[in-house]
Amino acid sequence: MRVNLELPSDSFVVKRDDLKLVIKDILYEINLENNIAEILTIKEVANFLKVSVPTVRSLIEKGDIPYFQRGQVIRLNKSNVIKWMQQNGQ
Repeated sequence: MRVNLELPSDSFVVKRDDLKLVIKDILYEINLENNIAEILTIKEVANFLKVSVPTVRSLIEKGDIPYFQRGQVIRLNKSNVIKWMQQNGQ
C-alpha cells in the first residue's frame, strides 16, 4: 500500500512534544509579561500564596522573599514572587 502525502510548500512538520514545549514557553512568557507590573500588598501576596499575613511578614523580615519598600509601605512584585516560588520549589 502506498500513501502519497503532500504538504503545502509553506508548511513544516514538528513533533508533538517539541510543539508542546514551545507553546509552554510562549505561555510562560505571556504570563510573565502580564504580571510584571502587578504590584501586590502583603495581604494580596498572602492570598496568592495561600498562607497567613504573619507568614509573609516573617518571610519579608528574614529577607527570604523579594520586596520593596517606600517609606513604611511594603509592596511585592507578583512576577518576583512567582520567580521566588519557582526557585524555592513551592
